[in-house]
Amino acid sequence: MNGLSKYYIKKIINSFSAEMTATETSRKLKINRNTVNKYYRIIRGAVTHYQQVQGEIQTFNNTTQLHYFSWHKNKGLIHTMEEGFPAFSLKVHNDKVFIDSVDASEILNNNINGNSEKSEQENEVKEVEVIPKPLYETSPYYHRHNRKLDTASKFFIYAKEKLTKFYGVKEEYTYLYLKELEFRFNNQDKDLSKLVWKILPHHSPEWLKTSRHRR
Repeated sequence: MNGLSKYYIKKIINSFSAEMTATETSRKLKINRNTVNKYYRIIRGAVTHYQQVQGEIQTFNNTTQLHYFSWHKNKGLIHTMEEGFPAFSLKVHNDKVFIDSVDASEILNNNINGNSEKSEQENEVKEVEVIPKPLYETSPYYHRHNRKLDTASKFFIYAKEKLTKFYGVKEEYTYLYLKELEFRFNNQDKDLSKLVWKILPHHSPEWLKTSRHRR
């Protein structure tokens, strides 16, 4: 890994940006797959950090949509929350999506408590809905040609299809993959190769430590 030229590092970034798998990139560049995997992990880490920062600087308000979904090891992304499976929140703001990892048990318990007791502050304006309707109740997922699909549904369909390509993703890496897809979805109009190259020095100290570019 150490000693890869800047030329090959850029090639790896270009392959990542083009959504090539590590195996495909390894074969194309004739680089050991473990080396490609290591760089891909570093890139995903940097992208995740970058997206977390983007989420922190957003001003979420009463127009922000909030949804929940889960990851099932056999079914992939599912548009419901179930205990025992990694769960995530999906905020939609200004046609951008922002993913966070959440505790399914806590959310489900809050939903039960919220339905059994009326809040004294129910008339107050909330920044986001505490328990929104499930995605499948608010959006026509399976009508992919329906031009009225909302942003949440577009992202869910997009993410579900993309993650199918990486069937067998370990649960501990699900969040990283989702943040990567969030990054791709929110930057569809940008050159991802240039953006990835730009954010790496600022968001991945490990990159600087492991990469010593030959001139």
